[in-house]
Amino acid sequence: MRFPFLRDVKRPSFLRGSKLRQCGVGALLMLGGFAVGMGVQYIMGERSFARASDVLRLTDAPNDRLIAAVKQHADELAVCGGDETCREFLWQLFNELMDRGLFFEVESVADEVVPPQRPQNAEWARRMLQIAHVLVKEGKWDKAQGYYDAAQGAFLALGLSSEYSAVVRERAAQLSAGSGGTRTERIAALHDLLTSLAAPTPPELAAELHIFLAKLQHSMGAYSQSQELLRKCTQFTSPASSASPFLLVCLGYAHMALREDEEAVDCLRDGIKQLHGSDAASRLFRALALRDLASVALNLGRAQSALALLERAEAEAGAIISPHALFRAEITGKRAWALYLAHDYEHALAVFRRQLDMIPESEENLRVHPLEGMSRCYLALGQSAEACQAAQECCSLYEKYNAEDKEGLGRFYLLQAQAQDQSGHPDVAEGLYGRAGAALPADHSMRMIALEGQASALQQAGRWAEAIGVWKQVLAQIPEEQQANREDVQEQIAHCSNRLTPPPPVVHSQSKPVASTRRTSKPPTRSAKNRNKHFQSHRKR
Repeated sequence: MRFPFLRDVKRPSFLRGSKLRQCGVGALLMLGGFAVGMGVQYIMGERSFARASDVLRLTDAPNDRLIAAVKQHADELAVCGGDETCREFLWQLFNELMDRGLFFEVESVADEVVPPQRPQNAEWARRMLQIAHVLVKEGKWDKAQGYYDAAQGAFLALGLSSEYSAVVRERAAQLSAGSGGTRTERIAALHDLLTSLAAPTPPELAAELHIFLAKLQHSMGAYSQSQELLRKCTQFTSPASSASPFLLVCLGYAHMALREDEEAVDCLRDGIKQLHGSDAASRLFRALALRDLASVALNLGRAQSALALLERAEAEAGAIISPHALFRAEITGKRAWALYLAHDYEHALAVFRRQLDMIPESEENLRVHPLEGMSRCYLALGQSAEACQAAQECCSLYEKYNAEDKEGLGRFYLLQAQAQDQSGHPDVAEGLYGRAGAALPADHSMRMIALEGQASALQQAGRWAEAIGVWKQVLAQIPEEQQANREDVQEQIAHCSNRLTPPPPVVHSQSKPVASTRRTSKPPTRSAKNRNKHFQSHRKR
C-alpha cells in the first residue's frame, strides 16, 4: 500500500548507504511501524469523516445504516485518539438514533460520545442529561440515575445554579409522577433528594420538593406526615414578604391541600400578579396557579368561577404543554366536576369520557378519576347499571395501584355500594358499605354515609340485631347539638328492637276490644337518594 504523505519525499541522510546498516534492522522496523500507523490513522479518519458526512446528508437514512455507522465510527474514533471533530460527528449520529427511539441499539458507545474524563464540562453534563431523559422515557429508571447524578454534580461544580435546580426539579417531578419503583421506594428517593440539596437552595425549589413528597405520603395514607410536610412548605416565607412568584404558587397549593382556602387564594393571586413574563416558566406557573384557584372554587361549590379559571389556565399553558399531556387531562377532569356541581350531568358525563380518552395506557392508574365522575353522573341520571360498571372498574383500578390508600379505597367502596343500592341489590350493597366504613377513618365525614347505608341494607334483609349495632355507631358520630338527627337514628334503633323482640300477646275483654299501642308500621328511613347524595365540596388534587 502506498501512503499519500510518503510520495516524492526525499529520504533522510541516515537511511543512505552504510548508515542504514549501522542503524540495524530493529530501528528500521520501528520507523516503518510508525509510518504505517500514521497512514492507517489518517486513512481511517478520512474515511470516517466521509462516511459520517454521507449519512448525515441522508435525512431519510434507514435505521440499520445509522446503527452500523455509529458502531463503526465509534471503533474508528478509538483508533483516531479521541479527535473532537470525530466525536461531534458521532454525537450527531447518536442523537438522531435517540430521537428515533433506538437508543438501546447503540447504548454501548455512549461513553465514546460523552467521555467520563471530562466531568467539569457543561456540554458534557447536558449530554449526560439528554441520555438520562431517553432512559427514563424507555422505563430504565435505574440506569438513568447514574447519568442524572453526573449531570447534577457537574452543574453544581460549575456553579450553574439554574441548570442544577432544573435537574433536581425534573427528578422530583418524575418520582412524584410514578418513575422509580414502588411508592415506598420513590418516597425514600425523594427524601434523599430533598436532604441532599446544595446550599443555598432556592426556597421555591425546596417548597416544590416538599409538595411532591407530601403528595406521595398522602397517597400512602400517611396523612399526618403529609400535612406536616405541607406545613413546613408554608413556613418557608410569609405571603407578605418579598417571595418569588414561583414560591407563592407553591405556597398556594400547600394551603389549598391543607383546606386553608383563604390563604391559598391570597398566595395564588399574588403569585399571578407577579408573574409578568411571557417565558415558558412564567406561563406554566400561571397555569398551575389558575388550576389551583379553580380547585378552591370547586371546594366552595362555585362551579361557574371554576369553569372561568380553568379556561384561563388552559389558555396560559398553550403550546408549552403537549395537547396530550396529563395537565390537560387534569384540566378537563376539573371542568367535568364543575359541570357536575352545576347539575349539568349529561354534559359532565361527556367531558369525563373525554378525559378518559386523554389518559395514555401507561398511566392506567389515573383512569380512576374520570371513572368516578362517570359513575356519579350515571347515579344522578338514574342509570344504575352503567353506574355499577363504572364504579366496579374504578374500585378494581384503585385496589391495583393504590392499595395503601385506605381512605381512597373507602371512598370508592362507598361509591360502588351506592350504585348497587340504587340498582336494587341491598345484599351486595351491605357488604360494600361495611368495607367502606371499615376503611374510612373514624372522623371522616363519608364514614357516616357508609354506616347509615349499611344499617339500612341490614334492615331490608331483616338482620335486626346487626342493624342495631351499626345504628349505634352512627349515633356515636352525631354531635349532641344535632338533636333532630340523633332522634331520627334513635327511632331507627327502636324500630329494629321492636322487630327483634316479638310483642306480648294482646288480651281482649268480653265487652270492648283493646287496640295495641305498638307501632306496626316502619318509621321513615333515610332514602337511597339522600344516602347517595355526593358531597358538594369534592376535592381534586
